[in-house]
Amino acid sequence: MKALLLFLSNIIALILFNANASTLEADSVVSDSHRYAFQIETPKAFISGILITKIQDNCIIGSLVNEFGVSAIDFSFNREKDKLKLINVVSFLNKWYIKKTLSSDLKFCIHQIYHMPWKKKHSYIVEKKDGSITILNSKRNLKYIFSPLIISADNVTEE
Repeated sequence: MKALLLFLSNIIALILFNANASTLEADSVVSDSHRYAFQIETPKAFISGILITKIQDNCIIGSLVNEFGVSAIDFSFNREKDKLKLINVVSFLNKWYIKKTLSSDLKFCIHQIYHMPWKKKHSYIVEKKDGSITILNSKRNLKYIFSPLIISADNVTEE
């Protein structure tokens, strides 16, 4: 029952997010919202889905949603303080040592996606090709792949 309620709440949040985005002009949606297909790979497993981010004031709000519509990670990134806060993490990733790594890695990924300079020393290898971004955390052997989703007006359907 808990899983069903979580699934329904994520679907409603996604619908409201899309309804809010569609009311804005096309230029403003492109400038402050990013949508990527993502994949996080470890040596033993992977998770994939869609990354949706939106700029609100001086904060970047984002959610990593898997193929089933379940929100795996929700976060907010304060650009002034350069701090990333994990708001919601799916249960199998909700361990302090995993959240610490995810937080620092997502912070670096947000810097790369939004073309912000990274001032600290890091152990990441970044490859950008055709709009896609591949980031390898060589210390932990984690690979993050972000491929942009292009949503055109032709793909929008209403019933």
